[in-house]
Amino acid sequence: MDLSGENFRIMILYDFKSNLTVQKSFVRLRTAFEDEAPCKTAICNCFAEYKSGRINLSNEFRDGRPSTAVNIDGVRRMIETDRHVTYHEIQTSLGIGMN
Repeated sequence: MDLSGENFRIMILYDFKSNLTVQKSFVRLRTAFEDEAPCKTAICNCFAEYKSGRINLSNEFRDGRPSTAVNIDGVRRMIETDRHVTYHEIQTSLGIGMN
């Protein structure tokens, strides 16, 4: 049975609303879904979000660090072409955000 992260977040929310502990939620999900269940850390993170009032069950938007993709080959070519190239020049040329 392949359940999505959204399905598990709904079950974890139910456990949270039922006043279960993280450990009890973890054991319940592991008993039912074995290795498919989320790890204890993921459940703990969900509980923390729910406790702070952030209840987002969809896969579309999640708080946290945004995913990034960098054109490594492009950066490498720029550095090989000009060893004195600056971060700003690389950022501007390749459209990389420097956060």
